[in-house]
Amino acid sequence: MKTRRIPFIKMHGAGNDFVFLTREQTDIPVTKELARRILDRHFGVGGDQLLVLKPGTSATNPSLKIYNSDGSSAEMCGNGVRAVAYYLSQFKGIDKSFIIETDAGPIGIGLEGGRIEVDMGRPILEGSKIPVSAKGPIANRPLKVVGKIFRIHGVSMGNPHSVIFMKGIDKFPIEKWGPLIEHHPFFPRRVNVEFVEVLSKDHVKARVWERGAGVTLACGTGACAIAVASARAGLTGRQVRIDLPGGRLEVRWDGDDHVYLSGPAEVVFEGMYLVD
Repeated sequence: MKTRRIPFIKMHGAGNDFVFLTREQTDIPVTKELARRILDRHFGVGGDQLLVLKPGTSATNPSLKIYNSDGSSAEMCGNGVRAVAYYLSQFKGIDKSFIIETDAGPIGIGLEGGRIEVDMGRPILEGSKIPVSAKGPIANRPLKVVGKIFRIHGVSMGNPHSVIFMKGIDKFPIEKWGPLIEHHPFFPRRVNVEFVEVLSKDHVKARVWERGAGVTLACGTGACAIAVASARAGLTGRQVRIDLPGGRLEVRWDGDDHVYLSGPAEVVFEGMYLVD
């Protein structure tokens, strides 16, 4: 069998790292198994998510398909969208605001003065739509996990999140509790989990367990969920700096009810992945 070559670009946003493929460079079908192989940190390129971009035309927007490191699909990835927007602006010469289509719907990308800001849309707060196994807003709701009670705040940013406020997150064993919460039956489509410590009315720090990826250094949709949950709980205002292990993200929940995300993004290297 002839070896095939898949050109890729390695990128990250605040340490949340991605392998980026564009259909301009390869038309090899991406399967769950191929995504797992590429994202494997020992036998592949390594990354939290695989991003596959289908370029737009004069009549259509570019579209982004997202895979987690376990091969599952993700509806949305805020840092991934920012990273793709950075690539398009820096390497493809796009200098005007545009839209990227995702499985969570269209995402607006604002480009101004070298700054990239992603319009993540309106948060979803209705329990049945997050989804969780309950109706109505999910705020400070007790969740029993193997004998321990967590107070959760539910938010969807196109993908489901459970935000938990606590002290001492630096030493908290999220590797133990993250997967137990992710797979709890209260979350029919599993859930991303954010452990958050509030520092002031406009500043928090957080650690993240991502659905299908495990511990990650940052999560864009998670940062948005944190901002919404902390504002609704009265712990912060509607604009907040979020310090994650990989860097700082900034989120504002504006008066139009849309959530806007900004932060660093970098292209690290380019390469060629070989497929038999």
